[in-house]
Amino acid sequence: MNFTFFKRIILMTFLGCCFFSCSSDLDFDQINDFNAQPVLIGNLAYFNINAPEFISNGSETPIFSYTSDVDFLNKSFINENLVKTELYFRIKNTINRSYAFTVTFLNKNGIPIYGIRMDVPAYNGTEILVEKTETFSAANVDILKNTTKMVFSVRMFSGPPIKASTSGRVELSSSLTAYFDIR
Repeated sequence: MNFTFFKRIILMTFLGCCFFSCSSDLDFDQINDFNAQPVLIGNLAYFNINAPEFISNGSETPIFSYTSDVDFLNKSFINENLVKTELYFRIKNTINRSYAFTVTFLNKNGIPIYGIRMDVPAYNGTEILVEKTETFSAANVDILKNTTKMVFSVRMFSGPPIKASTSGRVELSSSLTAYFDIR
């Protein structure tokens, strides 16, 4: 008998809870206040040039160039939401020659619209490390939005001749950190 009595109390309590509940009006306009600020980090370019690679047909070739397509910067999502970008470059040199490293930004017509230059000293027994961060803020981020290709160039300055037996390398690594504001 006690068992049925408890069943009835539990059933009445459950039904009572179903009839008495709290609710409030839902505010679907909160979506208008949505704001996300994601950060994207990616690699731009990497190359490692050994000293003998500056020799072509027995002659020293003082210039090395690499072109990278970056037309992903022209997509509508990026045009609408990109607010800041940092480009990071790191160059290591273990060849007894100094270099000028340049990055040239080209628009869709192949016309240069921006350039970055870094001078790399000659190796002196200790690996030379040159680092640079180029920041594109709201004032100049349109340069990146109009860039479709980047040309990475290494120009060797005069110095001791490079031979097939010359040791050492020039190494470039670069990355991009993009900051977005999505509303």
